[in-house]
Amino acid sequence: MGGIRTGSLSKVFVAVMALLTVASVAAGKEVAKASGLRGTTSSMVASGRPGKPPTGGPASLEFAIAPMHDDRPAFQNAIFVKSDAQGKYEVALPPGRYWVGPKAKALDPLHYQPAATTFSEDIIVVRDGFVQLDLVEMSYAP
Repeated sequence: MGGIRTGSLSKVFVAVMALLTVASVAAGKEVAKASGLRGTTSSMVASGRPGKPPTGGPASLEFAIAPMHDDRPAFQNAIFVKSDAQGKYEVALPPGRYWVGPKAKALDPLHYQPAATTFSEDIIVVRDGFVQLDLVEMSYAP
C-alpha cells in the first residue's frame, strides 16, 4: 500500500503543530506591538455661578490627531476620530509624537479661533502599546 506510515504521520503532526505554535506566537507579538491612543471624551459645562461644580460627562465627540514634524503639528496629515456614544475611542497609530486637539483647528489652523466651547489640546508620545488620553470639551455657562 502507498499510504503514510505511522511514524511518518506522527512526524507530520509534530511539524504541523510546531508551525501552528510559531504562527500563533508571531500573531501574539504582532498584537503586542500594536500602538496608538485610547481613552474617553467628555463634554463638561462650567457653571457661571461661583462654587457650582461643572456638569456633564462622557460624550461622543470628534477631534483631530496630527503627526508632529519639526515640533509643529502637520495639520495637512491630520486624521479625525469620533468617540462612541459612551465617549470611548481607540485609534491605532505608529510610534511617534502627535498633536491632539479640536477638529476645527486641524481643518483651518490659520483662521482658527476658539469659541465659547474649548477642546483640550495635547502633544502626546506614542510608543509600543496604547497610551491612555482622556479629552475634555469645556463649555462655559453665563
